[in-house]
Amino acid sequence: MKKQVTAASLAALVAISALPISACAAAMNDQAPIKVPVLNTTDHMQYMNGYADGTFRPDAPITRAEACKLISSLLTESSGGGDYLFTDVPQNAWYAAAVGEMTGYSLVGGYSDGTFRPDANITRAEFVTILSRIPHDDIGTEGSFLDVPKTHWAYNAVQTALAQGWVAGDPSGLFRPDDSITRAEAVTVLNRILGRTGDAVMASTGEGIRVMPDVPDTHWAYLAMLEATTDHEYELTDSVEHWTSYDKETTTLAEGWHNINGLLFHVNGAQQFDYNTTVDGLELDRNGRYTTGPEELDKLLTQAVAGVVNDKMTQMEKLRAVYDYAKKTFGYLGIGTVDTSKDGWEIEQAIKMLTDKRGNCYSWSSVFTYLARQVGYDAKAVVGTGVSPKGSESVHAWTEITIDGVAYTFDPQIESVYAQRYGENYDLFMKKYGEAEWGYKKAEEPEQPVEPEAPEADASLVALMDKIYGDKKDIMVGQTVLYNGMGADGTTQPLTWYLGTEDVKFEAGLASEAMISSQAHSIVLLRMPEGADMEAAKAKIAESIDPFKWVCVGVNPDKVRVESNGNLICVVLDDENGDYYADNFLSFAVAE
Repeated sequence: MKKQVTAASLAALVAISALPISACAAAMNDQAPIKVPVLNTTDHMQYMNGYADGTFRPDAPITRAEACKLISSLLTESSGGGDYLFTDVPQNAWYAAAVGEMTGYSLVGGYSDGTFRPDANITRAEFVTILSRIPHDDIGTEGSFLDVPKTHWAYNAVQTALAQGWVAGDPSGLFRPDDSITRAEAVTVLNRILGRTGDAVMASTGEGIRVMPDVPDTHWAYLAMLEATTDHEYELTDSVEHWTSYDKETTTLAEGWHNINGLLFHVNGAQQFDYNTTVDGLELDRNGRYTTGPEELDKLLTQAVAGVVNDKMTQMEKLRAVYDYAKKTFGYLGIGTVDTSKDGWEIEQAIKMLTDKRGNCYSWSSVFTYLARQVGYDAKAVVGTGVSPKGSESVHAWTEITIDGVAYTFDPQIESVYAQRYGENYDLFMKKYGEAEWGYKKAEEPEQPVEPEAPEADASLVALMDKIYGDKKDIMVGQTVLYNGMGADGTTQPLTWYLGTEDVKFEAGLASEAMISSQAHSIVLLRMPEGADMEAAKAKIAESIDPFKWVCVGVNPDKVRVESNGNLICVVLDDENGDYYADNFLSFAVAE
């Protein structure tokens, strides 16, 4: 019958009870072990499991209970169990039998209070000390570690591990004895003891090789982890292991797309992770991860998605989450042009947006396109024409995703900008073409009509426009001559772009607008015919003018100024300097 650890029985163990697990093991060697512990170096069976999501978690520490389970599973024979029960090791605990096996071989012990502390992390020194208790050929070494002097309690065990080639220390020459040993470090040490090396060729070419979502094949311990988690047969050639067969990896995850730590993976119908293939238009690399191509963009997307989605969400919930992220995270920056005819412009814009957190419609459409792809949707950025609620049209970019055969538009940029700047709230998430409050027209191959000869600019209006700008002439503007019927030939912006209406007849006109379509600024001058109803003309323009005509951004409706002086009308759309321009017009305009 096994002994229960009590205060009385502890008196006999006082010499070892205050020591840590490894020191306890040393002291307990005074008791004759039931059998000599021998490690199984022949059968290359799986001895380490991953987690439910397929991850290995290489940097996670190992507890004392896990260490017992791990090492005891590699023993060729049972010890028959130890003589003592620990107050914190229930007999039905998943690790109870393993702790019994280890105490039966006198490889581990407990503490003076009768506990084993199964959930405490085991250190590097403790781990190699346990292993050094298993019979091995003694080999000496002249090497040592700077942080394990001869006075250290684990000096002999660490020296044994160094001499046997089980450990090598870090590049600075330290062993870090008091650090918790990680899962990756533990399997590396155990593989060296067992003589298991992994097969690099099979790992890179074999079909159905285990995919560990958090362990790329560039990880320093990738082969060690693959070796420890895969049942396989092998042959040795010059001490090099060659797998002749292996169990193909499967996962308990459902078929479909999965986001794990911000990375995107796909599980197929055979419950295996797909890799080195394309699924639903998305490219999966040799590690099973969706990749955009550039490593920089992959890292930025992973960081972004890891903070807003989890694998408990549905695919649609993930899509909504990254849409809201795009809507709330970025700010508008209208300046700058984008050459959308250049291959890869979307990647360039997405990287810049994720880095700078500011951009225009091209940036927003690019970054949301890749965020949507990162959660399993074959999204694409579309450049075409945006249509404001009043019908104004301007170049614009948005994201399109086809779901169940239906094309939907997504526009977090307009939602974000118009809510923050103007208090205008729109729902532009997943709308069929023609159903959103804002319109979207894909670009078509344009015909090449003959451009009509443009009329000459009115000299007096040009001079007045110069005075209106005053000391703010540095703004990027392009001047356009306006005339009745303008835009009918299809080669120029229609008059409604500048005035919102074609019903106001004038003798001469001049418009000065920002040269970048996503920058909101416009000044229009009109000379009206003699006897024109100026108030009616002004009212018509004020009613019709579209302060959101630029689509990506607009002017606060309260900032629109429509003024007249004599037979001249001035229309100003500008958030920052609108009053300055309008007041200059009123000061300098001379009626004819």
